[in-house]
Amino acid sequence: MTYIVEIFSIAAGAFYIYMGAAKYGWWKGISISGGFMPIVCGALLVLFSVLMLITKVKTGQKAEKIDPKALIPVGAMVLILLFNCLLGLVGACIAVAFLWLKLIEKYSWGKSTFVSVVLFICVYGIFRMWLNVPFPTGLIGSFI
Repeated sequence: MTYIVEIFSIAAGAFYIYMGAAKYGWWKGISISGGFMPIVCGALLVLFSVLMLITKVKTGQKAEKIDPKALIPVGAMVLILLFNCLLGLVGACIAVAFLWLKLIEKYSWGKSTFVSVVLFICVYGIFRMWLNVPFPTGLIGSFI
């Protein structure tokens, strides 16, 4: 179990490379295609993970105990995915940002609410109204 992160990262990078190449393509006509960034990022992930794996094997490093607080951002991402189905993308991100400020950072209710409202206004104003980016609406958004 010492090298689980590196092995998982190599597998994820290989998956990104495969999906970028097989599904979206590398190059289309005279410009890059949708698979360009997944291929580049996947290749970099594989490269750096292999280098880390080689370094750990050569030095004989053992696995360190994982701090449970390090898993909080992973939980926040899962929460965004769950809230996304109900609130939509913008609502999910704002709700998780509010919960993060209140529960993790221990801000007051007023400050957490204020920051979340300002964040919503900025994100919605810039991306939805100005740039006209369509966001997933979720279950609640389909009724509005």
